[in-house]
Amino acid sequence: MILCLFVFFSACSPTRYVGKDEFLLNRVKVKVEEQGINTSGLKKAIRQRPNTRILGVARFHLGLYNLSGKKEEKWLNRWLRSIGEAPVIYSPFLTEQSKTQLQLYLNNKGYYKARVTDSVWFKKKKAYVEYRVVPGPVTKIGEFDFQVDSVWLSSGKRDRYRLVQMILNDSANSLVKKEMPLDVEVLEDERERIAYMLRKNGYFNFSKKFIHYYADTLNGNFSDHAGLLMSIVSNAYDTMSFRKYRINHIRVNLDYDPLRIAGGKDSLGRIIPCEGYEVVYFDRMKIKPKVILETLQFEKGDLYNIQKVSSSYARLQALNLFKFINIVFKEHWDEEGMPALDCEIQLTPMKRQSYNVFLEGTNNSGNIGVGGNFSYNHRNLFHGGENITWSFWGALKKERLKENEMFSATEVGTELKLISPQFWMPVFRMAEFRRNFAPKTSVSLSYSQENTRFYRRRIASAKFGYFWRRADNKWHYNFDLIDLNYVLMPYMDASFISELKNEYVKSAYTDHMILSANFSATYTDQVVNTSASYNYFRGNVETSGNFLLGIDRLLGSPRTVQNGEKFHKMLGVRYAQFVKADGEYRFSHYVNKANTVVYRLFLGCGYPYGNMKALPFEEAYFCGGANGIRAWQSRTLGPGAYSSGDSYPNNVGDFKLEANIEYRFKLFWLLEGALFLDAGNIWNINRYENRPGAHLNADFYQQLAVGTGIGLRLDANFFLLRFDLGVKMRDPSLPRGQKFVLLNHNGGFRESVFNIAIGYPF
Repeated sequence: MILCLFVFFSACSPTRYVGKDEFLLNRVKVKVEEQGINTSGLKKAIRQRPNTRILGVARFHLGLYNLSGKKEEKWLNRWLRSIGEAPVIYSPFLTEQSKTQLQLYLNNKGYYKARVTDSVWFKKKKAYVEYRVVPGPVTKIGEFDFQVDSVWLSSGKRDRYRLVQMILNDSANSLVKKEMPLDVEVLEDERERIAYMLRKNGYFNFSKKFIHYYADTLNGNFSDHAGLLMSIVSNAYDTMSFRKYRINHIRVNLDYDPLRIAGGKDSLGRIIPCEGYEVVYFDRMKIKPKVILETLQFEKGDLYNIQKVSSSYARLQALNLFKFINIVFKEHWDEEGMPALDCEIQLTPMKRQSYNVFLEGTNNSGNIGVGGNFSYNHRNLFHGGENITWSFWGALKKERLKENEMFSATEVGTELKLISPQFWMPVFRMAEFRRNFAPKTSVSLSYSQENTRFYRRRIASAKFGYFWRRADNKWHYNFDLIDLNYVLMPYMDASFISELKNEYVKSAYTDHMILSANFSATYTDQVVNTSASYNYFRGNVETSGNFLLGIDRLLGSPRTVQNGEKFHKMLGVRYAQFVKADGEYRFSHYVNKANTVVYRLFLGCGYPYGNMKALPFEEAYFCGGANGIRAWQSRTLGPGAYSSGDSYPNNVGDFKLEANIEYRFKLFWLLEGALFLDAGNIWNINRYENRPGAHLNADFYQQLAVGTGIGLRLDANFFLLRFDLGVKMRDPSLPRGQKFVLLNHNGGFRESVFNIAIGYPF
């Protein structure tokens, strides 16, 4: 942060490398005289913009550049200039270009009488540019029609006529409507929509370049309305663009290698027929052909459909078996003289086996931890695309008990997980569902144990479920039909239990079993490897214990009486009954190449009932930590206004509300900075809760905790190391009138929390 401040103050003299007769471009504004114009679109048309700013003020990257000396041969000066940003010198030529582009943008949006002027003034070697936009009236679409040449019926161009009829029959889906602005971007989208629709219906060679528009004003000189005519070119050089193609022959090459083809050895492969397809492989078959054929959305005799081809690409990629995938079509004439396509699916397999070693360290306000994970992965164990992973992990943590007293906690575990591309549901075949959503089956077994000075916990888990996704890859679904957790507490320190003042908390340290089913759905419109704003949503619903209760009632099993409570047991332990639902929404707002703002909202609620009076420890919500409200240590906040007096705080609740805003900005090299604001808390809704201030009431908003802070991140692409310093702003556990603690000498910065973690918090 010292370097950041130094660079900031250096940027206070940003004209250091501005020449004698030059001016630093300081500000560019676009002023629109009327409402309804997309100013963000106008700003994108500007050809010269000022240096990048952080927080809208500090020209950090220009400051780095200005730190360099005059001697370019020195490595330090070269490095500072490479990571910095040279001053943007005002250019009259680019200003004129910007005016032209703004005018063109407005014309394309239907504002043909728009006027764009610019004003430039100079002050202390800095230039200020303002573009003034007067859009004028917008030209709207009056009559919209499609040109059909009747000569096509009599001149042997019936294929073209049928194509036009298909477009007309699809006019209800047209993006172009009467009375809408004559927007060139919408017209271009309509050309692409029509071309895509035709390529879904067999027109393999059709392109949007064959669609033309003709606009004509009704009263001349682009008045309020213009007539619009769409047509298909009548003299296309490629007449096959208006013919439908059927898929004839399909070959699947399981061992495609361009070097083998270049060496003329491609003919050495073995070819076998399989369910109407032709399968090629070399040496030995590494994967069952059925796995590949089930991913293909088209077959011999089908009309060419670009949507099915794209979906086949997506499903082949989802197998995670191939490093190269290509679907190639070759045109020819079939026996009946009709246009046809031969298809070759080229697949290059990736390495089947791999292993990963992962080490991490954590520091949560003085609580130090180190952990590691080793995993072995086989992507094609039984030659059916089965992905099996066997992992081992361990962790050692030092946690503060009192002012000068620390204790150790260790955790070790192992997990065996199998994911099969086959849909293991023998009774319900659901062929269309399997074809359209590519469901997979997941089975996992795990065991872990946690040892501390106060207790030992053993957890055995088993899970069986399915996950699938839509072809557009935006929605992902997961349904765990069986999610079993068997928890044993073989050792408990009596003094530790006695210090836990609430029975609700004590119930987390008991033997119990969770047999639940849960369904989750995830949506994101993020496009990988692009810089753009995106949305993310995840929803989850879970229920537990009802199946086991049904078995007990069916068998007439008696209830166990212990400490005045009555409950059922299964496999010798008490099982939990609850229902739980939560949702999370994020919006990542891309400002520019150096600035991003991320918003997050989380809301969740769980309700225990029947056989257990509290949510199991593993299912309860908590606040604080590196991925929550970072000004509090994990599990030390809440519930509500309650202040825990336990030596070993482990605060959990039934209801959670959390909101976060994080402003992220690029610094230099691999470094990023962040400013964040976190707010939220947990509460209990259980009738057994008796801690003061812990129950959810109508005044919950007065019990919200607020924290802020700064962060530094090291982004190495394949991993991100994060350092966050959280500072309390508002502490709900303090008395009324004393909750604001940011500037309190006993709180605020004095009780800041330092976190080290891997990856972004959200």
